[in-house]
Amino acid sequence: MARKIFIAATEQRSGKSLLTIGLIRALQGIIAHIGYVKPIGQRYVDGDPIDTDARLIHDIFDLDDRVEDVNPASMSLIQTDKDGFFERVFSACGRVSHGKDLVIIEGTDYTSALSALEFDINAELAKNLVAPVLLVTNGRKRGVDEIIANLTEVAESFTEMGCTILGSVVNRFDGEEPEIACERLSSALHEENIPFFGTLPSDPLLAGPRLKQVADQLGASVVYQGDDMSKVVAGTRVLAMTPENALSHIRDHSGYLLISPGDRMDSIFTAVYAQESTFFPKYSGLILTGGLIPGPNVRELFKGVRDSDLTILSVADDTYSTTLKVNAISGEITREDTEKIERAGTLIERHLDIEALYGHLGATESDAVTPRMFQYRLMQMAKRNRKHIALPEGAEPRIVSAAAQVLSRDICDVTLLGNVAEIEATVGRLGVKIDGARLLDPAEVDEDVRNGYAANFYELRKHKGVSLDMARDLMLDPVHYATMMVREGDADGFVSGSTHSTADTLGPVLRIIKTKEGISLASSVFFMLMPDHVVVYGDCALVENPTASQLAEIAVTSADTAKVFGVEPFVAMLSYSTGKSGQGADVDKVREATEIARRKRPDIPIEGPIQYDAAVSKDVAKIKIKNSTVAGKASVLIFPDLDAGNTAYKAVQRSANVPAIGPVMQGLKKPANDLSRGATVVDIVYTIAITAIQAQTG
Repeated sequence: MARKIFIAATEQRSGKSLLTIGLIRALQGIIAHIGYVKPIGQRYVDGDPIDTDARLIHDIFDLDDRVEDVNPASMSLIQTDKDGFFERVFSACGRVSHGKDLVIIEGTDYTSALSALEFDINAELAKNLVAPVLLVTNGRKRGVDEIIANLTEVAESFTEMGCTILGSVVNRFDGEEPEIACERLSSALHEENIPFFGTLPSDPLLAGPRLKQVADQLGASVVYQGDDMSKVVAGTRVLAMTPENALSHIRDHSGYLLISPGDRMDSIFTAVYAQESTFFPKYSGLILTGGLIPGPNVRELFKGVRDSDLTILSVADDTYSTTLKVNAISGEITREDTEKIERAGTLIERHLDIEALYGHLGATESDAVTPRMFQYRLMQMAKRNRKHIALPEGAEPRIVSAAAQVLSRDICDVTLLGNVAEIEATVGRLGVKIDGARLLDPAEVDEDVRNGYAANFYELRKHKGVSLDMARDLMLDPVHYATMMVREGDADGFVSGSTHSTADTLGPVLRIIKTKEGISLASSVFFMLMPDHVVVYGDCALVENPTASQLAEIAVTSADTAKVFGVEPFVAMLSYSTGKSGQGADVDKVREATEIARRKRPDIPIEGPIQYDAAVSKDVAKIKIKNSTVAGKASVLIFPDLDAGNTAYKAVQRSANVPAIGPVMQGLKKPANDLSRGATVVDIVYTIAITAIQAQTG
């Protein structure tokens, strides 16, 4: 499985994108297969739908992945369809991760109109992709104490949102002696449990634009073409002093772009002769402002200055405006800019502890399953083997909206049952598309089909006093008709309950579909989507006061359900007492149920009776119960009765703001699920997906 790094800036202009390029370049020396994803595009050029930086990295490293997977989404998608956004990002990351040893995921740049919300988006992405966060902060013109405070605050915020911190890097550091700064940073951040991998010095040759980029963005004309328009602009210097004073400001390092009013001949000659001198550095160019340029004689003089090679440009703006514009131009790297690419990689290899970074990454590997990951997996599982789900509340707006989403996401096929005119009216009011859905009014179907259903229902229920005429009447009811569709194989599953009571929904199901061979009762579970894992609660919705035998059956059925949905079952039979410490009818029932369940299914780890805290907390488990394969890591929690289970799931759901998917019916011959009458459209979509998955597994 590919390891991941989520690169997150702490603020704008941290140099994150350039660091990403350099990090990939450096890591290629120790890792065979590296992938890259920038989930959210923010910068686009000439109508290109792919983010500029994402396309650049895709091209620089000749990535085999589709560029649409490297940059799968944009900010606008987050605003309009957040669930769709995460599904698209997860799909793209899954494809990119295939066959890779490491995937670098680059966060946003905090440059959009939603910059105030971008931190939350980055944190949610890192958490749900289970990608430890590498924090990148800008060290330019900052002291060590300010850098420490910044990194500590941001790391704490990511941690509070459920992310794992891989470590930190300080970019563009130009403060005190680097070795001393690194020691101070490392020591202080270690106390905050933030690994520190080093400081990258400010490098003007990496941050600066090429001269041609400056000329293009300023709309400059060329007065004199020097040797090379690809020189990197490492900063600006304005020539507005006498030559003696000006020379003292342009001799500290090479690469300056000199800026002068076009009529200051003393400044122009100063620049040209300084470029010629062996005692002064080389400059990237000279810009003349105000739309003023020297006359023909002076221009002829430029040509006669031996080996000057100084490109001279002209712009209409004044000197002050020109300087501001040049300083605002960032150093865009192109695929052909091998000098900068190599320099970025070399800088990182030289100043960052790459081996420590990669080693620490290995230590942060996690099997965590976040809520969004679980939801995404549900959708992918449902799509693998397309099923057909009957929805008997076909005119209900939430059902219609959910059906539209299910169809657009290719989750399964659906039949909407009810008055067709009413269903179509609802579709029109909502403005959704349900192309591909089957609309069915039981009163209008082929009479032979309806009568065939009625005859079969009569045979099932005649021993309970149901007459053939009663059966025919019941087949006009969408719930009974949909249930018979499932029983007769005309649909693979059934979802109802948004407008019907549980009794009205499950009564026909239990009478018509019935339970599997060897299972005496239907029961239910909820999938509780904890921040970093998923647990199964049962039974919290159906069986009021199970006997020991029934409780054992609920436990093993719940374990099987968990396994179907990718949750490895470690079953805890919950009670107010752990082990042999308690006595009484209630705890004795749980103890007996545990023994029955173990005899039925010795392949499943089952512990009981056990208290909730000992079941889920490793620390408590060490104290209360030792040598248990379940204590401290229970994934399937079985409550002793409906009162305890329903209270617990609602308390956790509401108090901890934990999503709860369910109730999911189990133990039936064919899948049917009951919705809460307060179910949202999203709830219904996931219930339909779960029903489709159950239909796949029989």
